[in-house]
Amino acid sequence: MAYKPEFLARITERRAALRTELLTLLPAGQSLVWEIGSGHGHFLVQYAQACPAKYCVGVDIIRDRLNRSGKKRDRAKLANCHFVQAEAREFLDALPPAVTFAEVWVLFPDPWPKKRHHKNRILQADFLEAVAGRAGEGTRLYFRTDHAEYFQTVAALIPGLPTWQLEPAAAWPLEQETVFQARAPAYQSLVAVRTSHPARPAETAAPRPPPRVGPR
Repeated sequence: MAYKPEFLARITERRAALRTELLTLLPAGQSLVWEIGSGHGHFLVQYAQACPAKYCVGVDIIRDRLNRSGKKRDRAKLANCHFVQAEAREFLDALPPAVTFAEVWVLFPDPWPKKRHHKNRILQADFLEAVAGRAGEGTRLYFRTDHAEYFQTVAALIPGLPTWQLEPAAAWPLEQETVFQARAPAYQSLVAVRTSHPARPAETAAPRPPPRVGPR
């Protein structure tokens, strides 16, 4: 796909700014708890409060959500909890080299329910492979959704990936209701654990139109 030069220039500028921000924010060699789509910060603030030894970073693309999250964090006086405005793939691409993941949380992501939009879902094989490249053996991925078809797709995808395996007996470390969870009549959860299999290099940040913002 061909992109207009001005679009590519904006992408390049945004990614450079994100790399600079993360170099300042993340201590060298830090192992992160990463929440993708942190919303209003309900979960991550509580998790950082319950686990003060863990360094927690949430990403979201909507500024108002990040402002609310930051206020919750500041009220709780948490030095181990941070929120960054970024698309998940660009955040992953912008991470400093020595930063890794201890845990990855994906709670109620946009399900993109129409079949022609499924390519926009965050939990795809290439993205999971890229995450695996920053995750040591034993790193856990926590996924929860109220969209049955999306859940079934991810549950069927993971067993085919050499870098992840489902862990049905794994406990959910913290139950903290998010905005989307409060609205859901029902939901499903799974936990996957990083195996020892080497991850392949994976492209995560190819230029793409700006993601949709606003309610799901």
